[in-house]
Amino acid sequence: MSNKAMYILVNEDIKIGKGKLAGQVGHAVCTYMYRNYIRRYDGGFVRWNNDMLHYIDDYMEVQKKIILKCPQWKLEELERDGKYIVIRDKGLTQLEPNTLTCVCIGIYDRDLDEVPNWVKELKLYSK
Repeated sequence: MSNKAMYILVNEDIKIGKGKLAGQVGHAVCTYMYRNYIRRYDGGFVRWNNDMLHYIDDYMEVQKKIILKCPQWKLEELERDGKYIVIRDKGLTQLEPNTLTCVCIGIYDRDLDEVPNWVKELKLYSK
């Protein structure tokens, strides 16, 4: 059994309620799954590979998610990179429009030491 986990980095420089944060993380997870495993950017469909099946199947894995605090400047850097799922709020409730709330950097196998070193330095998000 692998030790895969999805990593979501939350903007530590904004004030956000627990419910709002949960929604933003949910957006990041859903968007990551959709863009990487359901529909490609060109409109075609993607076939799920064995790695994704192992991550998503409740009987084989527990769909781990690691939520980490990250400074806004680093999230903006990741956004410019263009490889990650970036979530910005519409500003309908607690936040100003276009507030950068979180970034999903993907699924990594911790047993294979796939997690980037800079991510290992971040702290778990707790409120």
